[in-house]
Amino acid sequence: WIPAKLTNSSGKTADVLIPEYKDEQSTICDGGKTAKRWIEAEVDLSDYAKGVLPMQNVDEHGNMKCFADMVELPFLHEAAILYNLKQRHLENFPYTRTGDIIIAVNPFQWFSEIYTEKVRASYANTLVWEDHEGDV
Repeated sequence: WIPAKLTNSSGKTADVLIPEYKDEQSTICDGGKTAKRWIEAEVDLSDYAKGVLPMQNVDEHGNMKCFADMVELPFLHEAAILYNLKQRHLENFPYTRTGDIIIAVNPFQWFSEIYTEKVRASYANTLVWEDHEGDV
């Protein structure tokens, strides 16, 4: 999944500009701001549902909109989910919600600010030991 800018659409095909980044790790949904160059391409729209390209979750300035709860994603598709998780991971948020489901991305590092004894005790006391409405 690579973000692109739509330049023209004729109904059956779409002309797009695809940002090329220095490597795969650098590929982000930033509207191409950090791309080293742009590549022109023609896309066959019959490969996409209803002949429409998936939309990016960016603001009016081309900056990625990131959500702690992916239920709020304006455009929901595989690429949107992956880019949202990647951006949250880059911002040191390994946990992302999708409604009542929590998705954890293994950060391969220790987040000292979210794994403190104080935070652990707070969750343990709140989630495990305190009585909650509806508990029997």
